[in-house]
Amino acid sequence: MEIFDLNPIAATVMLGMVAGIVELIKRLFKKDWQAVATILGAGCAGALVALPFAINPLIGAVVGLASSGYITLAQNIGKKAI
Repeated sequence: MEIFDLNPIAATVMLGMVAGIVELIKRLFKKDWQAVATILGAGCAGALVALPFAINPLIGAVVGLASSGYITLAQNIGKKAI
C-alpha cells in the first residue's frame, strides 16, 4: 500500500496536512478570523505537546494542522451524507 514510497501513516498525515492548509487559506481569504485562529491554534498546540515527549516541534505542528484537516474532511463528508 505504498504510494510514492510513502508508508500509510505518512500518507495519512500528509492528506490531513494538505486539507488543513487548504482550509486555512480558504478561511484567510474569507476573513473568517475565528476559524483561522482555531486552525493555527491546532498547529501551535501540536508543537507544544510535542516538546515534553522530545519530538521535533515541527512534527507536532504538522500533526496538529493535520488534525484540523481531518475535522474539515469529516465535516464536509457529514454535509454530503445528510
